[in-house]
Amino acid sequence: LLGRKRHFMRLLERVLLSAASSPMRLPPSPLARSGPISANLFGDIMGDALKEQKPYERPLLPSLVKKQPASYQLQEKMFSFSGEDFRVRDLSGQEVITIDGGNINLGGWVLDKLAFKEASSGAKFCSVERRAIAASTCYDIYSADGGECVAKVEREWMSMTPKYKFYYEGDANPFADFEAEGSFLDRTYTFKAGWGDTIARVRRAPELVSDLDTYVVDVAAGVDAAAILAMAVIIDEDHDEEDAKRAKEEASGGGGWPFG
Repeated sequence: LLGRKRHFMRLLERVLLSAASSPMRLPPSPLARSGPISANLFGDIMGDALKEQKPYERPLLPSLVKKQPASYQLQEKMFSFSGEDFRVRDLSGQEVITIDGGNINLGGWVLDKLAFKEASSGAKFCSVERRAIAASTCYDIYSADGGECVAKVEREWMSMTPKYKFYYEGDANPFADFEAEGSFLDRTYTFKAGWGDTIARVRRAPELVSDLDTYVVDVAAGVDAAAILAMAVIIDEDHDEEDAKRAKEEASGGGGWPFG
């Protein structure tokens, strides 16, 4: 009996060691539209590796779907009447996207409206509008002519921590293509595809000029960088509104939840 017990313990030890040395592999999520291809070595060193993806068939801006990982600087414009104008530069410093912000006043409701343009030509390739009536924060992304809703970004409130989800085809698509999670207050977060792959990262950069939001955005190969950048702008806008609301409550003597 003692010999059988020792044999069983040896077998159990081998199973545990084998499980510890091999990462758990889960079946692919049905949310994913494309699988992983390869990893970014730089990402492996810094943390979660950026995983190359099979390009989506209708990206917002095809010219920004790269075969190699790419990094961009997303920065608020210094001189902006709306306070919601941004520019996007690549690592060489070349401006690739300009974002013109504005507001629509609908009987007391002030809604954001953003126009995304190619910097080289000035041609608009999409627009982003905040949805007036929605259960949670929701932005619709329209084609250049405004005739088609090509995607939407929705803030999820049912999870323990807030998440933002991106849906190509808008309401016609029940499954998120990717989502952002992390520290939104610190403006440091990652984008995950349906497989759980890290496909992009955003972090706040030091600001040379006060109150000018600046971000570094790292995007994996094959990923629709314009969609990632649009979502980063939406997250910035959403949290700027929350910050302004919190400051107003504090100025009026409210202590915020649960005291405000």
